[in-house]
Amino acid sequence: MGSTQGQAADLAIINAKVITVDREFSIRQAVAIKDGKIAAVGTDDDVKPLIGPCTQVLDLKGKPVLPGINECHMHTAFFGATRPPLSLDLTYPAITSIPDMVAALDKKVAETPAGEWIRGFGWDQGSLKECKSDPSRLPRKWDLDAVSPDHPIAFTDFSCHTLLVNSKALELAGVNKDTPNPISGEMERDENGEPTGIFKEGGQLLVSAHVPLLSREEKKTALLTALSHLNANGVTSFTDAAIGPGGEAYLYGVMGAECVELYQELLAEGELTARVTALLLLGEYGAFTYEDLKQGLETFKPPTGLDTTWLQFPGVKIFADGIPMTYTSWMNEDYVSGDAGHGRSVIPGETDQEQWDSLVEMIRLVHSYGYQIGLHATGDRAIDAAVDGFAKALEEKGDGDPRHYIIHGDFISAEKAGILAEHRCGISMQPYIGAMISDIEPAIVGEALAAYEWPTRTVLDAGVNLTSNSDAPVTYPNWRMGVQAAVLREGLISGKVSGPEECITVEEAVRTYTINGAWQDHMEHVKGSIEVGKVADLCIIGDDILSVDPHDIGGIPVLMTIVGGRVVFDRMG
Repeated sequence: MGSTQGQAADLAIINAKVITVDREFSIRQAVAIKDGKIAAVGTDDDVKPLIGPCTQVLDLKGKPVLPGINECHMHTAFFGATRPPLSLDLTYPAITSIPDMVAALDKKVAETPAGEWIRGFGWDQGSLKECKSDPSRLPRKWDLDAVSPDHPIAFTDFSCHTLLVNSKALELAGVNKDTPNPISGEMERDENGEPTGIFKEGGQLLVSAHVPLLSREEKKTALLTALSHLNANGVTSFTDAAIGPGGEAYLYGVMGAECVELYQELLAEGELTARVTALLLLGEYGAFTYEDLKQGLETFKPPTGLDTTWLQFPGVKIFADGIPMTYTSWMNEDYVSGDAGHGRSVIPGETDQEQWDSLVEMIRLVHSYGYQIGLHATGDRAIDAAVDGFAKALEEKGDGDPRHYIIHGDFISAEKAGILAEHRCGISMQPYIGAMISDIEPAIVGEALAAYEWPTRTVLDAGVNLTSNSDAPVTYPNWRMGVQAAVLREGLISGKVSGPEECITVEEAVRTYTINGAWQDHMEHVKGSIEVGKVADLCIIGDDILSVDPHDIGGIPVLMTIVGGRVVFDRMG
């Protein structure tokens, strides 16, 4: 391979372990980058002829290089807004009990002027010691009131499906014993009918709609904060899973249509340091009707003329149900605890069949507009209905290659996974959430179903394109912890293995964070592996993910992140 100054690489990475994630999962030694793309992959001798006097040479001394990580399901501005200083951090392990939560709030109250809202994020009933033996024991308004009589409080749990507020927040929102139950979701009441401060799913809007929205500048700060965390974790691409007109009042506006404009602004200013795919939210977050969806499709038009290798809006988000821990997953069988029966869909309808039919019609509608569909479904009944809808839509209008996908898919059966594969549809799972909740799930859905939850081996064996991700801010976007969780399936608290037959290999898990995400984005020929001609999106890590003890994968440091040949994070100096 000859070299002249005009052909010289901009950056040459040598003496490395290049994990290409190509079709053969081949391992190489060196990479050359020119004009933001990969110019050569091979041995040091293959790359050295491309090293000119202006080429930057990076000798990794054997350290691994991976394709850039594709965080293909998260809520980006929301994630940034959950980080200090915009929000109180309530995540594990800082918060392990309700008194911990109250103490953190007490400290924040002391430094916040009376009357100002205090936002918090990340409390997890699975990590609160009071809740482990009794899944119904949640923190409630009376836990917060003693230290916050003059401050309205809005604490979103780690899953974003439950909101905890205090009495002052209820007062400002005008919510009391006489408030009607929400059309969708739940307002929990005590034995006297008074609201307890717990709101689930769409019921959160009864209070969250009264929390002051973030300003445009705060939303931009949230996006930039998120980008910095993502780059520090090797992330070079991500999917913002729900932004648009349906998110204006939800979670302080961080899912509203203004974020569509802000992404364009960041791109124009050169501050977009990762590639963005976004799903449009065209109806009220969490649940909406066919009519809401139709109006959104007709009136909200995504931007055009973009460089889609950096920013694209190819899809629409739909919700079918909630999550198991709040008894809001739509299941085929009743929960083993609680009094929720088998749960309900968030789609309007008097009966299961009406809700099923409405969901199918919504899928057919979005499909007819040519959009990709990302559909939130966790319960097996919700998944069955979604797969039915995908199949009918694609059989009726089979042109194009939309690659619809199920988001979460906790309890998908082998049969339904096979139907997804047959119709070139995918599934997007969150293995680290599995590690967080596996210890508490048996008390909710039973031992057998809890062990099966997140059936990654079943899905891969069915031939489905599986992607893995954090669902940030539900979990922090540390993809190494996700790989570790997918490989080991050990509970975060107990260390107990849940469903060992569903474990996957490290190589398979790495694919779910790289090339499989590129497929979901319709960009497998552009990114997702280290091959000549693809964009130079790379993640350099500090230990060999393929050979270390799997228990140590989560702690592997990211040393450098490169996007389009540009270094956006550098711990190596």
